[in-house]
Order: sequence, then structure tokens, then C-alpha cells
Amino acid sequence: MTWTQTLRQRWWLLPIAIAVVAAAIVVRIITTPLEVSANVNDGDQAVPRTATIDLHFNQEMKAASVEHAFTITPSVPVSFKAVGAKEFQFRPKMKPNTAYHVSLKDAANTSGRGVSSGFSFKTEAAPAIAAVMVDNNAVTDGQQAVKPTGEVKINFSQPMDGARTPISLNGKPYDKPVTWAGDGKSATLAVKLGHSRQYQLSIPQTAVNRKQDPLAAEWKFSFTTVIQVPSQGDPARIGSGAPTIIQIENSLDARPQAGMQQADMIYEYISEGDIPRLSAVYWHPLPELVGPVRSCRLITIRLELMYHGMIYCSGANDYVLGMVWKHPNLVNDYSHGWGNVFYRENNTRYAPHNVMMHGTNVTTYTAQQKLGAPTYEIAPKHPDGTFTGDAAPQISVPEHGATWQYDPGSKQYLKSQDGSAFTNMYTGRVHAKTVIVQYVNSFLDTNPANSFHGYFTEAYELTGDGKADIFVDGVVIHASWHHPDPNVPAVYLDASGNPIDLDNGLTWVHVIGSEKWHGVG
Repeated sequence: MTWTQTLRQRWWLLPIAIAVVAAAIVVRIITTPLEVSANVNDGDQAVPRTATIDLHFNQEMKAASVEHAFTITPSVPVSFKAVGAKEFQFRPKMKPNTAYHVSLKDAANTSGRGVSSGFSFKTEAAPAIAAVMVDNNAVTDGQQAVKPTGEVKINFSQPMDGARTPISLNGKPYDKPVTWAGDGKSATLAVKLGHSRQYQLSIPQTAVNRKQDPLAAEWKFSFTTVIQVPSQGDPARIGSGAPTIIQIENSLDARPQAGMQQADMIYEYISEGDIPRLSAVYWHPLPELVGPVRSCRLITIRLELMYHGMIYCSGANDYVLGMVWKHPNLVNDYSHGWGNVFYRENNTRYAPHNVMMHGTNVTTYTAQQKLGAPTYEIAPKHPDGTFTGDAAPQISVPEHGATWQYDPGSKQYLKSQDGSAFTNMYTGRVHAKTVIVQYVNSFLDTNPANSFHGYFTEAYELTGDGKADIFVDGVVIHASWHHPDPNVPAVYLDASGNPIDLDNGLTWVHVIGSEKWHGVG
């Protein structure tokens, strides 16, 4: 008998076999444990907060049951997706550096059997900026007087996705090359820093690390490079570089004065009544003859705070002297006469317009005081800049009785005062490469001790912001002055807010106050 004949005779065995197989399958389903696993392990400590939580079951599940069985503590919004009959994805909006517990309670398979599970984990800290380096030196947010040398590097706490980490400089996307380290933990900017400038860096919150985890918040950071003051370009310095600040008289009886032309900067302002006075600043050794020297004024203290030099004056009223002598190591007054710097020139001048100075002795005495080096930089000798502005062949400063005439041949402004050429002994007519008319708030300090021959003297507020007209190369730049910190020099800004780098040569600043002097009472 063939096997086919045998099978036909025993056909009744087939249903039995099928039933046995089906029963075996049912038994296996009933007896096989319903299990679930996750892509996050219990105890994980650095789970990306953008990660999904994927649950994998060994049997087909009811999607709605799985969704309702899932909870996360602390509670956060969660989205759900059924990837397949056995795979489900949850996407919670988790916070960085936070411990979470996931619970799955009675998630049912297609036959109604349930499974429960749970695990705990902690999200990793959000990526952050670890440090900003300039020329390989760490810089703090808001830091002042940063030397404008070397590269700017931003260090991160985690490897970043450079393509998705945009950097902005001064409010605009940085469109120059950015060099990312191989480990993604630093970005170097090809930016050339300049003096006297504030730099603002920012990175949006959407910047992500290589796990696509974003920053916790937008990052902003700023620093200001060291301020550079204008100078004649002479590389010689007095001691550590701190300047001398000399009070020079500018009444008719004091002219012609000596030593003005050789100064790096001169500030002119009203002393009292309608009489202007000068404060001459030298960062290089002084000429042999300087003067005549007169008393300090309130503005002298402001200039001392700015430049941190040695003041030389011939007294002051008790009110001003009380302020000046709060800094006894920074003042050499005629009444003390240290260093053999002062003398009376009685042959060609008369008191009180005859206190003159031996400039070489001033240089020596100042250097001996070992003043601290300035926190700003002194402009080295450099080529003249290119300036654009309105034509300005003449300057008139009626408050000081001064006018200036531009000389195209020398590219200098020539000074006249009270209708006559203004001259400096041994050098001729005073000329300045740059003339600045700086408008400041002022007030009459009416303390009774601040009166002088029946007048109150004007107090000039050099801290803050204001208008300035800068005359150079025969044009005027309508600028502004910026001086938020009284302990550093002011910066002059163009209409776009960029610092103006001034030429070498004498810089003459006319300080024009908002309020004028008046008599006592």
C-alpha cells in the first residue's frame, strides 16, 4: 500500500494533528511570560533630555493600553507613537540634570494579559559654555581692559554639533571662518580685535551638542578691549608709563606758556569767570621748561581718576585741595616743591603767573614715585588714518575765546586765542593734529569753600555719554564720547558706534560745560 493510500484511509488523523498544534500554540502563549524592555537602563545617569523612551515587547500589544499604562515622574508633556505591534515610542519633554522615574502599569497584549515595569534614570546636564579665551587667557563676562591680541576661543562643556551651533558677534551672525576642534568642545573665531571696543558674543538656545541636546538658555557674553589713548607717538615713557598731569595757566598774563606743544593731550576748560585753564598730559618725558603752573580745579580730580598719573599744581582752594590730597602720593604741589621741580621766574614774569617747572626734574621725580602701570594703552607711532566728514577749515570755540585754522600743508590746526596767535615758547604757534570739542554736563559746586574771588567754579561731569565734534584733516566728525567708568579714559565713537582711532600728534580737548559760572550769592 502506498503512503497516499494510507493517508486516505487515516484522514481522520489530520484534524487531530491540527488541534494538537493549535493547542500547543495556545499553551505556549499562555505560559510564555509577557516581557518588556527599554532603550534606557535603570540607573542611567546621562540620558539626553531630547531622547525618546522606546519600549519593546515580546508579544503584540494593544497600543491604547500601552499608552495609558505609561507615566513619568516628575510629570512632563509626553508624545506617543506606535512604531509597530510590539514597539512603542514615548517622547517626554525633559529638563536637564533631572532624575526621572518611568512606570508601566498593566500594559495589555492582544489577549488581554498585562505587564508592569519601571526604571529610573537621570538626564545629562545641558551643554554649556565653559569658558571664553582671548589669546589663551580666560576672560570673564563684562571684563574690561582685555588686550586685543591673539584668537578668541569659545570652550564648551560637551562636544557640540558645529553645523547647528551658530555664533553671533555684536548682534550679527558671525560669517567668517570658525575652526571647530576635533572633539567639538571648542570653536575658534578668526576675528581681529581692536582697541577700545566692546565685543558681544551670543549663541541661541537652539544650539545643540552631538546628541542633539540644546543649550538650556540663550548665551550672551561681552568683554571690552583695553582703551588706547592718543599720543605724540614718542615711545619713551616716564617710569612705568603713568603720566604727569600739569595745571597750566591760560590767562593773558600767563602767555606765552611753555611745554604745551610737546604734550600728548591738553584739556581746556573755564577755570572761573571767563578765564580758561589747561591740564596738560604727558606720557613721555617732559621738555625742560613747562608753565606757568597754577592751581588745581575740580576737573583735575576727574582727569586723575581717568589717567592715574602724578598731578603738578600750584595750590587750590581748600575745598579742592581737600579732594586732591586724598591721593597724597599722586600730587606734587608748589607748597611742597618736592624734587626741585618748581621755581619762580621773576625776571620776565610776575606773581602769581610765574611758577615755572623744570621738566626734566618732573620726569625724574615722577619716575621715582614708582606709580603703577596704567590699565590702558598709549598709542604707539602709527600712520595717519583716513577720515571723512563735513569740511571744517576753521573751528570756533567762543566759550574759550579760541579759534583754529586748518593748514593743509602740515595737516595741523593752528590756534588763536582772544584774537591773537597762540604761541608756545621755543616752538612757535601752537598746532594740534586733532581738536575735540566735548560737550559735558556741568554744575556750579556751590559749597562755600569752593568760591574763588567771589565766584563759584564749575564742576565738569566727565563720566557718562555725550556729544563731541572731532576735527582732524580739515573735516569734522560728529561723534559721541563714551565714559561709563570714571576710572578709565573716555572713548570717542563714530555714528556707527565704532571707536575712532586718533592720529599721532597733539590732541587738544575743549571741555564745554552745560552750566556757566556766576557770582557768589
